[in-house]
Amino acid sequence: MRVLKPEVAQDRKDKILNWVVYNYVSTGRPVSSELIAEEGRFSVSSATIRNILKELEETGYLYQAHTSGGRIPSDKGYRAYVDNVLRLQRLAVSEKERLEQEYDRRAEQLDGFLKHTSRMLADMSKWAGFVMSADLDLDSVKRLDLISMGPKSVLSVLFAHSGIIKHAAFTLDHPADKSSVRALSVRLNRRLKDLPIADLPQIIWKEFLAHERSKGLEDLLKKLVEYFKGLSKSDDALYLEGLSRIYSNLEDGNIEDFRNIARLLEEKDRFSGLLRERLRDCAIKTKALAAPQSSQGLIMRPGEKPVKHHIVDVTIGSENSIKEFKNFSLVSSSYCINDKAVGLVGILGYKRMEYPRMISLVDTVSSMMEDMLVDWEKIDFEE
Repeated sequence: MRVLKPEVAQDRKDKILNWVVYNYVSTGRPVSSELIAEEGRFSVSSATIRNILKELEETGYLYQAHTSGGRIPSDKGYRAYVDNVLRLQRLAVSEKERLEQEYDRRAEQLDGFLKHTSRMLADMSKWAGFVMSADLDLDSVKRLDLISMGPKSVLSVLFAHSGIIKHAAFTLDHPADKSSVRALSVRLNRRLKDLPIADLPQIIWKEFLAHERSKGLEDLLKKLVEYFKGLSKSDDALYLEGLSRIYSNLEDGNIEDFRNIARLLEEKDRFSGLLRERLRDCAIKTKALAAPQSSQGLIMRPGEKPVKHHIVDVTIGSENSIKEFKNFSLVSSSYCINDKAVGLVGILGYKRMEYPRMISLVDTVSSMMEDMLVDWEKIDFEE
């Protein structure tokens, strides 16, 4: 009989407990061993799952409201789950290591690629963080990547011929295995390459969704249809997280700042317009920086990363075109692919922010996003 190392057995037990708590929080229904075996993907037998659940119940982490029912987390179980989440989010020693680890972890969780980045910036800066992707306009498909990030999580990355990139995260109702997602990605690319992005919803619906038998892939295709329909209706995607940080740092008696931020929430288009202007300026600067290197005909060695051309831009108080920002500063930087600015990341906070640290955070995050997107750009599909 094979005996697991104590740390391996404990890790498996922790993962099953976390899965049970997460599933119960999501559905409100007691969790059965059969459900864990079917959807948990722990690669263990049903008997092993039942034994682990029994042990978690005996040690007070789970309980059964009814003898024949599934398990429900106890306060002790919730505490273990929350402690695990907090442990995963604990910061490492160096600033850059903290950013990279947090980014990797949150990208894995995949609640939304851009949203996670803006939230991470807010968490790390203690101010508001934002991310905005560039306008799509009328464009055609260069490539569409579907990347499996878990049984029910898929990241879609659309590369347009203009150089614009759109990425979105989808949470599926049914699982889709990695190989199936990969195969679907290959089939979609063969059909959609060079077609207008506006035509994608109809083609996916008629030629792919109508014939799909896998529940997981059917979920994914439906979400892609809705996503591409939405792209034609919106000029940009702005993710703004952490405004509560500004509320909590309001200076005594400064009600006007509170009103200004509230107005920002009501008039998000004005803030988006300001950021679009910044992105256009960044695009011009990026192109100017890239030109000398291109003219020299530099050739990158294998494994060598491209030179970063993004610039961290800081506007303080009255330098901002929005008058309500007279007491606030914006620190932002574009992130680029192939020397083209495809999005903007940044921090919004009071003028008394710690500028060296904010500039470093924004610069590091924009570099990390570039590295990730460049890696996706290099992926080739099998014919």
